[in-house]
Amino acid sequence: MKSCALLLTLLLPGFVLSINASAQEQDNVERLQRGEIVLLHEDSSEKGGSARVQALFQTSAEAVWSIITSCESSFVFVDGLKQCEVIEVSGERTLVHQVVKKGWLIPRQDFVFESLREPFRTIRFKLVEGNLKAMEGNWLFSETPDGLLVDYSIRVRPMLPVPGFVVSWVMRKGMPDLIACIRGLAGGSGSAEQQTSDLGQCRGELNPSQ
Repeated sequence: MKSCALLLTLLLPGFVLSINASAQEQDNVERLQRGEIVLLHEDSSEKGGSARVQALFQTSAEAVWSIITSCESSFVFVDGLKQCEVIEVSGERTLVHQVVKKGWLIPRQDFVFESLREPFRTIRFKLVEGNLKAMEGNWLFSETPDGLLVDYSIRVRPMLPVPGFVVSWVMRKGMPDLIACIRGLAGGSGSAEQQTSDLGQCRGELNPSQ
């Protein structure tokens, strides 16, 4: 009897953790179905930060792709973007130069990144050169019965320390806002009301034609 009780004691924590994880996953699904942008992960400090965000889009992967691979559109959804230039295209590999200045608390970022693109399925990017210590991430597109699931993750580490609260704000607020803006620009909000809300999160100037 004692050995049975011990076994239950050892197994119970893992069982409870599994239940909690499943409940959290179900909650995330319901939030996505309501049109929310779900922040699955966020980690931040003065050394940099990382985040993973998901959202459902009521449009095609092609429509989203055309927005996130466009320098012109990037000025709308990337906060503080000052310069964007495609400097090389070779098959599925693209090199892009960007300059970003978000405010006096965050140093000017001038960098080139490599983008490896598998059309309408994945985009994986990483730093090639510039005044960042590290930058990498990916975009994943999956068709679901509820719409197109867009999964975006990024890790950034600047050369110079940035106040931790600023990095946290960028990851917690900036990443979901970026996805909301892209959804609005791609026509994937699902309703006029949601599109107005999504476009309201854009940091740049909207093109009158969009």
